[in-house]
Amino acid sequence: MGQLFGSLQKSKYTALLPPELWHHCWSFLVVQDLLAVSSTCWSFRFICKDLLFKHITTTIPYKRTVRHIFQPRHEDTARIRRARRLLLRLHALQSDSDAWEVLRLVETWSIKTFGLPAPLYESEIIQYGKATFPFVQPSISIFLILPSCRNLRVLNISDIHMEEERWSALVKIPRLECLNMERCNLSSTGKSMNLKVISIIYEAHLDPPPVPPPTTQLISSLFNIQHLERVTLLDLTFSSSFLLGLVQLGQFENLKHLSVVVPETHMDTLFAFLSMTPSLTSLTISNFSTMAKPSKPVSQSVIPNLVAYDGFPTIIPILLPGRPINVVCLRMNHRTDPQASLGNPFGVYDNNVICKALDDCSASARVVHDLMLSPFHPTPDSMQDIVRIHPNLRHLRLDILRTPNINMSVDVDEPMSLIMDMLADTMAVRDSDNFSRHPLFLISGFLNWIANGHLPLPAKLETLHLHYYQRSGTVCGDVTRQRLLVPKISAAYPALREIEMGTTRWWREGDYWTHEVLRYRVIGHI
Repeated sequence: MGQLFGSLQKSKYTALLPPELWHHCWSFLVVQDLLAVSSTCWSFRFICKDLLFKHITTTIPYKRTVRHIFQPRHEDTARIRRARRLLLRLHALQSDSDAWEVLRLVETWSIKTFGLPAPLYESEIIQYGKATFPFVQPSISIFLILPSCRNLRVLNISDIHMEEERWSALVKIPRLECLNMERCNLSSTGKSMNLKVISIIYEAHLDPPPVPPPTTQLISSLFNIQHLERVTLLDLTFSSSFLLGLVQLGQFENLKHLSVVVPETHMDTLFAFLSMTPSLTSLTISNFSTMAKPSKPVSQSVIPNLVAYDGFPTIIPILLPGRPINVVCLRMNHRTDPQASLGNPFGVYDNNVICKALDDCSASARVVHDLMLSPFHPTPDSMQDIVRIHPNLRHLRLDILRTPNINMSVDVDEPMSLIMDMLADTMAVRDSDNFSRHPLFLISGFLNWIANGHLPLPAKLETLHLHYYQRSGTVCGDVTRQRLLVPKISAAYPALREIEMGTTRWWREGDYWTHEVLRYRVIGHI
């Protein structure tokens, strides 16, 4: 890489291509690689400048750092040094005239903290002395700088106490379109904002924040009925207050995407809000929502343009009939105790419920071509139901539930994670085409069953995505075995052009399949 950059920095090479093409090439690099490229020559430094400052992440100190300023412990020392550097940079941005040019390049700014809990309150800062330790208040300085970012469109905020001073700064950002707030304490504001996208997330169902619920004034200021296009409300404490406030605002003519957690007894409130969103095309109901149904019949005039649904199967018979929904994600888990509170452990529906849910999806005004089941316990019967009910599927994603086969000799008293690791290791070392040796709750076994013709897929299927349920990093690294299975599956299903297994992806161009490890970008061909 160094030899390549060394040869490119000669003027006769950099002049061969226009800056726009170099800019496009460098746009695929991560920040570390961009820094390396920008250090090779002045030409690349100029080209990479707007890419380097296009997305900025600022980390500020939190309460624990402030409390140990006078007697810092070893693990706090690094945080305090970072806080000092942060304040110096913020002061430089405020005082250096050349810095304003950099601020105009910023399109996305993320403000987060070292950890939880994070809000820095004025009373806690004052007791340590602002004059002696000014670096304990960087969050205030950051918000004063934000209005100078003339092209800032996306702002992500985590663990910040949003007071009037900070709201006033956000209102002054000229092109702000998207505001994402996670674990933020929201105080009232009278400043109206013209946001297109807003996201409010607070997973405080076990430890509610010591703040009052959102006021009508705050809701009307954040949710502009004329501009909003996408709303995410995953506040497990105040979702009911937000829903009740939104119902009172009026018609949301341009809202197209809604993701929400519905508290107990508020399903009717949700559908009252949906009746005021005629342009809504995508609806996601969080796993932590109630599984109740609306108490009143839902008119066909409600959300007539809905094309994508993600949620529990309980309201499928209400939403899909007569509506043009062709993208469905079925959350096939449920609380084992109907009276349990939000966040309690889930159970999994059996095949009969899955079959009924698939049948209910057939009532859509359009043919369902994109289906996701999460979690999914694969069996020959359940796969036969998918093929029988939805033969025209184009895209299928299955979040496989890793559970042990009751016929296998495992110690049920062992932790489930140990059982799964043991079974996975056992199956990985077996090298046999006998499909009975490859259980369906492992992705490798699932592929073996398909390749050997013992498990069907829809004939028109184009993409198949397999992941483990609630496993963010699904690694299927047996490439040698996959090289044998993928051609067999391709021969049986000629329309199939992509198979993704967590961080492993196979895709076809013509008759050739290419293997890619998504995380490490290692590519090979067969």
